[in-house]
Amino acid sequence: MSTRQVRRIGDESGFTLVELLVVMTLMLIVGGVVVNGIVSGLRASERGRARVEALTDLERAAERMARDLRFADPVDAASATQVIVNVLRDDAGVLVRHRVTFTVDAATGTITETRAIYDPPLSATPTSTTTREVIGDLDPAATVFAFGKADGQPWDPVPPDPDTLSDLAEIRLDLRRELPDQDPIEVETSVFVRNVGDGR
Repeated sequence: MSTRQVRRIGDESGFTLVELLVVMTLMLIVGGVVVNGIVSGLRASERGRARVEALTDLERAAERMARDLRFADPVDAASATQVIVNVLRDDAGVLVRHRVTFTVDAATGTITETRAIYDPPLSATPTSTTTREVIGDLDPAATVFAFGKADGQPWDPVPPDPDTLSDLAEIRLDLRRELPDQDPIEVETSVFVRNVGDGR
């Protein structure tokens, strides 16, 4: 075997150290790009899941509150931080009065519901009273309750010239939640109430 043949066999027997380093560097770059893409996709998926959960929470809370406001007969008190309504419910053929108070704690962004049940409806003392959180983590700077008259003008309970409850025709709910690293979620709904004198 000649020296030329020995050299050719040696040249083809493996990779040089430089070639191995270049291949490893390229593999690290491609692997980094792939891992970065996977991590970005997981983060986007997590943000989407958080957005859907927040929207579901807000919609559920808005519907729960709107249901009691819709059947209020009548609204007893209304302000930017509290609404008190009476709702008559049929409980197994017996009429029961629920006095429901929705209270907004602007410091914590929480809405609580206090429900006092009167059976019979005209009794002065409630049979039972429960308090529970309707929703939390709301934007404390956002207004939850807004009010309107039948003519479309704002209803204002604030002195010195407050509107009366018989002028109250509409309650608007605006629930807003801030989410990290994305736009806030907001759910708005409007409920017409029975206080207004035009029979609505």
